[in-house]
Amino acid sequence: MKKIIILISFLVLAAFAQSESTSAPERTLQRPVYSFQTAAFGLGFWSNWEDKEKNPDKDHVTAFPLIRYGHIWEMTTHGAITTISTWNFKFGDDWEVHGNMLLGGRYSFLDEMVSPFVGAGIGLGLQLDSHFDDWDFGERWALGMSFGGEVGASIFHNSSVQLEVGFGFDIVASGVDFKKSFSSFNLFFGINY
Repeated sequence: MKKIIILISFLVLAAFAQSESTSAPERTLQRPVYSFQTAAFGLGFWSNWEDKEKNPDKDHVTAFPLIRYGHIWEMTTHGAITTISTWNFKFGDDWEVHGNMLLGGRYSFLDEMVSPFVGAGIGLGLQLDSHFDDWDFGERWALGMSFGGEVGASIFHNSSVQLEVGFGFDIVASGVDFKKSFSSFNLFFGINY
């Protein structure tokens, strides 16, 4: 009888120990992590650099349309990795084409229906500018390093489709010379899907 009581006690203790180790609550996400394509339109407020001989007054242009396209990988409900390409155009007597491709990140402050965000990135950019007469590198055209930042708000942030409104800034250097740089302030309205 003692052996049976010891065996039953051992089995009860083993079952109790096993049920404690497997009954720990599992960690779950509040919502799934999303991968978005993003597309936006808007306008850009563009300017080139000032040169005492070839361009004595810094030129300012309102560029329309602004086209913005890219990908947003939300790693958490607050942080995301981004690859975004922004292009603005102005055609007419004075024309310009300004664009870049930036790899960066974004931080969303809230996990609510409307969430403000801030982001930044670095990459490559291209510039064509009719304000300069000669096709010299760094004047009428440039290719080089680019960086930028953005602030805005995503609407329906906790959904698989989001609306977005924001304001961005980007700069394209002539090679790596930021003294000869072309900059753009951008206002955009878009959708993440």
